[in-house]
Amino acid sequence: MNSYPEVMNHMFLGIESWKLVTIVLLPLILYAVRIVVLMGCSKIKKAQVHFGEKSFFQFFLDQKIEKPVSWIVVSSLAFVIIEYLNLPVTLAKYVIIIVKLLLMFNVVRICYMAAEAFGHSMEEWASHTNNHFDDQLAPFASRTLKILVIIVGVLIGLQNFGVNVTALLAGLGIGGVAIAFAAQDTVANVFGTITIILDRPFKLGDTIKVGDTEGTVTEVGFRSTRIRTYYNSIISIPNSVVAKERIDNLTLRDGWVRFRQVAGFTYSASVDQIRAFCDNLHYQLKQDAVVDQNRIVVAFNSYGDSSLNVLIQFHYKLDPDQSDAKKVEDFLILIANIAAENKLDWAYPTRTLHVIESEKSKPLPAPVGPN
Repeated sequence: MNSYPEVMNHMFLGIESWKLVTIVLLPLILYAVRIVVLMGCSKIKKAQVHFGEKSFFQFFLDQKIEKPVSWIVVSSLAFVIIEYLNLPVTLAKYVIIIVKLLLMFNVVRICYMAAEAFGHSMEEWASHTNNHFDDQLAPFASRTLKILVIIVGVLIGLQNFGVNVTALLAGLGIGGVAIAFAAQDTVANVFGTITIILDRPFKLGDTIKVGDTEGTVTEVGFRSTRIRTYYNSIISIPNSVVAKERIDNLTLRDGWVRFRQVAGFTYSASVDQIRAFCDNLHYQLKQDAVVDQNRIVVAFNSYGDSSLNVLIQFHYKLDPDQSDAKKVEDFLILIANIAAENKLDWAYPTRTLHVIESEKSKPLPAPVGPN
């Protein structure tokens, strides 16, 4: 037994034997510690009970925090043990770099999960308020916090590895003009997002029309607004474009929908036919209870290039569970039937060519040759 300390103090490759044994056993020790931490986190997550509205801590535990927590504990313990072993400078340098990388990565990872939990808790809180502004602000705040976590985590990591962050940021300032030109679209989209959130031209779930895109707003992101179209596809429009475009919020129609069509009939139609068509259609619309009786316009409107145009415009009440397309189809069929009753033909683009033959345009007589 007296020889045991002497053996452990023998030098091998410039390192005491007991330190080599500790280094060899260290992975097993850390693995065992990690298993214990994983089991502890799992028991804590299973023991939590939800009562009504979930808290930030409950949202945090709902995520897969076991792995990053276990790696944080293991890397912190490894850092302490390596510092205690007082290994040779070269070996300790590379081992500590690996441990620091592992520690910093998982610290940023757990902070990112905390930001995610904060976003979920904000969305939970916003869902219980009557202010729709909160529904758009919660996802935006969550994404902003995640980006800040990543940026701060990277800067702190660089600082811990000996990088002069102040000098680095100053260096970025020198190339700020080039970066500004490269990131001007991103900056414009960020300001567009802020404008949309503050101005609130629409909210999540509204049916809007932006340019040629029409659909339901599903998400207002950090860079773009996502709209689900009637084709059940998702279109992402940059927020800088949304902020500048004219936005038609179809949800705010208060149930009234405008119907507007220009019916074009051939020039062979008589005045009596046009008048009869207008009177009959106006009468039929007056009988429809869903049509606003004070806003009906059916009138001969203009002379087209190849048609006599009748403007048909009115507003009708649309129930929430009723299809707008089906109602428009009913009105179009009504117009077609009344046009057929009055024997009106639908016009289509035509061209009539008139050839006027004059004396000058007649061909010259053939010359008469010698006999």
